[in-house]
Amino acid sequence: MAVRVAALEAKVGTKTIEEQFREQAELIDRLFTYRFEEFDNKWDAKFEAGLTKFESRLESGFDAKLANFESRLESKFDARFDTLEGGLETRLERTLETKLEAKLEAKLEEKLEPIRTDLAAVRDAVKIILTRLT
Repeated sequence: MAVRVAALEAKVGTKTIEEQFREQAELIDRLFTYRFEEFDNKWDAKFEAGLTKFESRLESGFDAKLANFESRLESKFDARFDTLEGGLETRLERTLETKLEAKLEAKLEEKLEPIRTDLAAVRDAVKIILTRLT
């Protein structure tokens, strides 16, 4: 045993056990850091490649869905606009027709009133003439 202790002391030298443990811990820490950095780099590359594929699929799917949505929205908008336009045209035609009829009727009445008065006078004159002739 004394030989073993002497061999260990020769190997360790003047360092304390605490210093020895610290050196071993630092060595293990550097080894872990190196291995995990290596693992992280591999993982990052794989993750980046997978993420790029996913983004590409997502983007192409999104673009297709957006185009489909725009197309459906445009056709619905066109249909509603056509309906609204047709309804407005019909309503406008009816309104114009009603107003035009009212104005024409009023103007016609205005123009016919003197003729009616003249006709009434002619009728009265014809009655008088007819009564005198008979």
